[in-house]
Parts: sequence; C-alpha cells; structure tokens
Amino acid sequence: MRFEPCFLATATFAADAATRREPHRAAHLAYVRELLADGTALVAGALADLSASVLVLRAPDEAAARAVLQRDPYRAHGVWTSIEVVPYLAATVDTIGR
Repeated sequence: MRFEPCFLATATFAADAATRREPHRAAHLAYVRELLADGTALVAGALADLSASVLVLRAPDEAAARAVLQRDPYRAHGVWTSIEVVPYLAATVDTIGR
C-alpha cells in the first residue's frame, strides 16, 4: 500500500465564531467546495464539538498548504484564530485502489 503525502490542517475557531462566521459562511463553503472539486482538499469538515475546522490538503509543502488556508474567508475575517498544519499520509483511492 502506498500513501499520498498530504497535510492535515486544524483551524481553531474564535470564541465568538458562531456569530463571526455567519456573514462569511457562504463564501467559506464556496471556497471549500472549490478545493474539493479541484482535488486540493481530500476531505473537509469540523470537529464534532465545533471547536475547529479540519482539512486534509494536497500541497507540495507546508507553506503551500498554509497559503491555501490563508485564502479562506474564515481566516481573512478572524473566524479562525490559529492554524496547525502537519504532514499526513493519506490512503486514497489512487494509492490503494478500489
């Protein structure tokens, strides 16, 4: 089995994220939809307690993965207060077959 080198990103929500995100949610979801459609994101979602967004990103390096997140409307508008990016080995359809 081969694994695809990716990055696991955890973006922590601001304490007032429920209020802060509302005017930017449609733009954020459109951006995430774009990342999923073009294959930059393998998966995107949130922790069940809604404390953070979680994305698995294809990127050539950590700086490129961070750049993807910096362009997200949630980052630009302070909905996310911090972002952690770590290397991640993803098992994907392409690496393990169907």
